[in-house]
Amino acid sequence: MNNFIKEYDLRKDIVNKGLEKVFTDKNILEDGSFYALMNNGKRFRPILFIEFYSLFKEVDEACMDFAYAIELIHNYSLVHDDLPCMDDDDMRRGKPTVHKKYGEDMGVLIGDGLLNKSMERILLAISNSDNKELFVEASNYLYSQSGYEGMIYGQVIDIQNKLETESDFFDMYDKKTCGLIKAACKCAAITAGATEEEVILSEKFGYNFGLAFQLRDDMLDYEEDLESQKLTFATLIKDKGEMIKLIEDHSKNAMNCLKSLNKNTEFLEDLTNNFINRDI
Repeated sequence: MNNFIKEYDLRKDIVNKGLEKVFTDKNILEDGSFYALMNNGKRFRPILFIEFYSLFKEVDEACMDFAYAIELIHNYSLVHDDLPCMDDDDMRRGKPTVHKKYGEDMGVLIGDGLLNKSMERILLAISNSDNKELFVEASNYLYSQSGYEGMIYGQVIDIQNKLETESDFFDMYDKKTCGLIKAACKCAAITAGATEEEVILSEKFGYNFGLAFQLRDDMLDYEEDLESQKLTFATLIKDKGEMIKLIEDHSKNAMNCLKSLNKNTEFLEDLTNNFINRDI
């Protein structure tokens, strides 16, 4: 196991232990929420938040609560994406999806519950922060990027099935994939008191990392998607060379943002390389 994986797993364990404490009751709603949340997720969104925060300020309780909120939002979106009215998936990470295990009605409510829990953690973060105004500012950005201006509207674009050009796909990916990743990076910089330039660089990193991450996903699934006639950016352009170049370009842009911060970004650079060049 290389050093990055060890370091990443340590951070992932810390996030998982915090998330495990979010749900303590034993009713069906919290049981289903725990099932959805503790399903071996990558946790790179809360880890990105914590790492960017640590570039500008020592990690504290408010930071961790905000990071947990981001992961709660991500997981609510997965529960709803899997529903029959959306992507209609039966399995996620080798286990039955939430609606297959608990029923479609409970799947809707469990997703709703995860989203509401995220707001509870945000309010805790604001309450525990030593600069509430910065946390409120970051919260507004988080919910815009996970909502109407970002992730939710990205899903609207997807289900309308009107993706015809490269520009259409980039617009959807910016909202559906990059929105929450941009929020993780930018919100961390805002709440940790970074300068305006540092906040801009953090958001720009999130955009380029998110695009490269999504394009790598498309490339990895290309043969399967082509066979099933699923339209993705990769199956639209049918050019592996162009896909590789786009991934490399956005990865390079992300790296340049990190270097421009003039901080110790070694772990974030390793994270970028590992996630964007992954084989699975």
